[in-house]
Amino acid sequence: MSLNEKEWFIEAPWGRLSIVAWGDCFDPPVLLVHGRVDSAATFRPLLKLLPRKFYYIGLELPGNGRSDPFPPGLMLNAYDLVYSLRVVVKHFRWEKFVYVGHSLGTLLGKIYNLSYPDEMTQVVELDPTPMLFSVAPDQFASWYHEYFTKFYNKYDKFNAPKETAPLYTKEKAIDMLKTTRGLTDEAAHVVLERISEPAGEGMISLTDEAAHVVLERISEPAGGGMIRYTFDQRIKMSTTPPLSAEQKEKLFTAIPTPTLTIVAETSLQYGYYDKTPFALDEAAYPAKNYRVRKVAGNHDVHVSYPERLATYVHQFLLYGLDGLDNKAKL
Repeated sequence: MSLNEKEWFIEAPWGRLSIVAWGDCFDPPVLLVHGRVDSAATFRPLLKLLPRKFYYIGLELPGNGRSDPFPPGLMLNAYDLVYSLRVVVKHFRWEKFVYVGHSLGTLLGKIYNLSYPDEMTQVVELDPTPMLFSVAPDQFASWYHEYFTKFYNKYDKFNAPKETAPLYTKEKAIDMLKTTRGLTDEAAHVVLERISEPAGEGMISLTDEAAHVVLERISEPAGGGMIRYTFDQRIKMSTTPPLSAEQKEKLFTAIPTPTLTIVAETSLQYGYYDKTPFALDEAAYPAKNYRVRKVAGNHDVHVSYPERLATYVHQFLLYGLDGLDNKAKL
């Protein structure tokens, strides 16, 4: 599709949310929600390959892209972020809409769908690894310290204004995005030590072109040929509900909305789905409304290699489950 973008802001209780739109506002709406430290721009490569019969709205979550952050101070959680979806739905007065989420965006979609049932008509989940993060009862203390204790131990860092952020050349920032995106701080440092070494697709999270797309809306010039990141540092530590795998299975498999889940093979190899096998098992959903498609690539395959999944998403948007099951009259 032609990527004629329109961008504006809508008001939320804490500030402005950035909206990026593609298509005709009279067509059925599709809400696109990205993951941590990201922006609506990362959907551009995929949208070029999707049908023009929809109005695509990309929300930039608070503190991401060009959206205002939440007020400084307390740490963030998924429930805070979900309300930004509600702000968008109310602004457009949607009664029904299609939802497409990536990474953390898939979890936010699940929570929204559970909280506001019957609004989402179809759901596309692009490698929903954060949605599947589970906490067994005997792991609760570790979960608490990993997030809350760590956050308050580094309170000044996570609440520092963007003007104090480290400065990088654009080339360095691109290399960092290509190799450390989605990793913890500790893991990122390990990878950065090897940043000049050859790396295969499993190591490279983003292609060079895709990294430029990502960087565009999460950074700004800082003078002297340098740039700095502008995202809210608290996004890195935003918590997800500490539910067990059994609890998530009971919740998620009961959702009746037709759902297409795209799973990246590298995420499978890393074992991200090992504790939640229901996410790969279509038979685990009593309503028979769930389909899984596996594609070569890593967590950001929709940005770097959108052609690998575009056909599945295209067919699902136009024909629903029948499109995936080859039952649609094309």
